[in-house]
Amino acid sequence: MKKALAALLGMVLAFPVLADSLYDGGHVLRGTVVSFGRVDPTENIGTGLYFDVNYTSVALNGGIATKKFSNAPTGGGCATFTKACDASFTNGYFGVGFSRILQFQYGYGTEGDLVRLRSDFNFRAIVDFLSNKKTRKDRMLLADRLTFTITGERYGDKESEAFNNTTWGVGLLF
Repeated sequence: MKKALAALLGMVLAFPVLADSLYDGGHVLRGTVVSFGRVDPTENIGTGLYFDVNYTSVALNGGIATKKFSNAPTGGGCATFTKACDASFTNGYFGVGFSRILQFQYGYGTEGDLVRLRSDFNFRAIVDFLSNKKTRKDRMLLADRLTFTITGERYGDKESEAFNNTTWGVGLLF
């Protein structure tokens, strides 16, 4: 039993060193993107705003987002659905992908389960990847942290289909 605990403790202590060595020579910048922007649903229920926080490693990612649909058209739109369009939605996501370039995420929130395709474009990360260099985070300027975010969401519940949406916005990389 003592040998098993010692081996487990050794693995736990060695994992951060192992993880760092796995990324040696890699030029993909890991980090958190905080973004906000516009929500465009696929149905005619009005546009909205979103706020999103998403962490991305090399292959794994996850985050949380909140959206508020508003500005519903008069004489239709929200009246044809059972849910009010002036509502806020909050979702949590977990997924896989290639850094922030392409992320496939599964989410769950106030409207049930959903799938999301996400991409965060950051000029500095693309230049570093193509030039085979790595800019340290403490050396990045505000312009280096500027990120453009595009997502597409599809809800699994038939009643929430009206809220399938695309978002586009800007954010900062931390």
